Amino acid sequence: MKCVIFAGGKGTRMNAYDDPTPKPLVTIGGKPIIWHIIKSYQHYGITDFIICLGYHQEKFKEYFSNLLLEENDIEISYKNREIKVLKSDNKELNITLIDTGPDTLTGGRLKRVEKYITDDEFFLTYGDAVSDVDINKLYEFHKKKNKLITITSIPRIESFGIIQSDDNDNVVSFLEKKNKDDNRINAGFMVVNKKVLDYLNPDSGAFETEILERLSKEKEVAAYKFDGFWQCMDYRRDRDILEGLIRDGKALWMKWEEKYENN
Repeated sequence: MKCVIFAGGKGTRMNAYDDPTPKPLVTIGGKPIIWHIIKSYQHYGITDFIICLGYHQEKFKEYFSNLLLEENDIEISYKNREIKVLKSDNKELNITLIDTGPDTLTGGRLKRVEKYITDDEFFLTYGDAVSDVDINKLYEFHKKKNKLITITSIPRIESFGIIQSDDNDNVVSFLEKKNKDDNRINAGFMVVNKKVLDYLNPDSGAFETEILERLSKEKEVAAYKFDGFWQCMDYRRDRDILEGLIRDGKALWMKWEEKYENN
């Protein structure tokens, strides 16, 4: 299965840095957060990624191109004008970088990469949050519920809108903030049936409103309830939190590291 990552937004809330770096390329522990997300999925055997680009799409292409050169032995033929990778520790990893437009919203971005999605189902996430959610268990839950979309729901965080689900784990509504202790939000780690793409066009609006709200009314969105670690990176303080967790040896999402594998 493939994993599609939304990485095209401008991330204006992170631009308190006065830095044009796209939010998914802002580093934590010396690596961009999108690298951490890819490593998280790769830990569960997901090695094929489609990244929906927009704002400063060239910076992503530069980063991943340089990463290929930095991490591998290469041979440069000036005569043939080509670079050949001789040895790679990540031979199975495949990253497709697609410019989906600077101002396109997430629904349109997803539609614009449709031809690269070759499986009936795929994972979908955002390029600005990490979690220790078990991707295999998420997918097993999705298959059991047999819905068009499964989202990972976590306990409500104050700055986010909330979702509500019924006793059968069907998402029934997406709402603004409420003062109830049992409210939950969409953590962004999703499994999507390719049929969902039929609801979209290249100029669709936000995936949340175009698809999630619409399909929740049809009871086609399941909620996988997860109470483990999750942290987004919307603001500088969020980045500082993630940096601190790495520094203190508490980066629970880094399951590819032996010390976190069984957490």
